[in-house]
Amino acid sequence: MNIIHICPLWKHNSNNIQFYFCPSKKKFPTITITKHTSEREVIGLADDCKLCGECCKQGSGYLAPQDFSKMANLLGITQEQLMKEYLEKKTIFNTDVHRPKLMKKKGKQYGVCVFHRENEGCTIHGVKPLHCKVTAPCGKYGVELDQWFSLNYIVNPADPESIRLWATYLKFNKVIPGGELKELVKNHAKLNKILSYEILK
Repeated sequence: MNIIHICPLWKHNSNNIQFYFCPSKKKFPTITITKHTSEREVIGLADDCKLCGECCKQGSGYLAPQDFSKMANLLGITQEQLMKEYLEKKTIFNTDVHRPKLMKKKGKQYGVCVFHRENEGCTIHGVKPLHCKVTAPCGKYGVELDQWFSLNYIVNPADPESIRLWATYLKFNKVIPGGELKELVKNHAKLNKILSYEILK
């Protein structure tokens, strides 16, 4: 059975797929999110965190460049210590990104965020990663905001392999404006060479 995890407060079973929803009381404006939507607007469109801890128990969000110093300052450590003691590196769309370590049980792919405490919730809530702030799956724009983060902080237009991996993603997903291949690599001939592996690096 495929499971699409949105927020496990109630569930609906349809076509052998389990959907978990967290009904939001926040009224969202109708807006088209694009790659160029400002960070301030994006944060405003994200759902208000309910501190339920469900996201934290199943993973952690990726850090934007500005998050490292904020988290290190809160913890009273250096950024080097933060990366060594609390973060783990992942490669997405051929780009190295960092997220809080996960405390995984044996054989499990997912785990609890290292900053989550059962009785306290998120212990770095005020400076949690931007990815956590904008992609809370309870909200109306969860998918679009996740793409916004990927396009602004992960997908690298200067890296041919990153573009090829994004092209694969686009085969199965509708993308927000500004995330089309022709927008990321404006030289059509170059884009074709990247996709045909004539340009490797």
